Amino acid sequence: MYNFIFIRGAQGTGKTTLTRLLKEKLNSVNIDFDWIRGFHLNRDWTNVSEAEEELTVENLVLLLKNYAKHDYYNVIIGGGVSEKLLEQLKRYKTIVFTLYLRDDEILKQRVLTETRDSGFRDYKTAIENNEKYRTESHFPNNHKIDSTDQTPEETASEIVTIINR
Repeated sequence: MYNFIFIRGAQGTGKTTLTRLLKEKLNSVNIDFDWIRGFHLNRDWTNVSEAEEELTVENLVLLLKNYAKHDYYNVIIGGGVSEKLLEQLKRYKTIVFTLYLRDDEILKQRVLTETRDSGFRDYKTAIENNEKYRTESHFPNNHKIDSTDQTPEETASEIVTIINR
């Protein structure tokens, strides 16, 4: 069992849908990093800054440490997983899943879908971020998952299998 399960990836890779499915499969808490950021970001995210991201990470760390203090396990966190965040939680048992897509056109379509929960619609930035997630070095205990040809349910089942090893 893990204290924290992090789901990361570019915008449009399916993080929000996946974390909702995992919440049900694992009967666990689901925290959306972007939702926390939404308290102080405008709908189209044009006011992103290092200061607001730092504030959000501090808030998230406090929240996660409190869940751990009260013996919650497999707490799912979707979104902005950074080395700085993981460093602050290094005494806890964590696992990281990085989602990416092989096909930029599919990613563009997903980001531009009007029914998305997020107001983020900058597909060029999403494609740049996706490339970074595809090629970057791994976090400790990181598993990369190509979700291009998988349904969210298949990706969730793959993650549950890895967690239960």
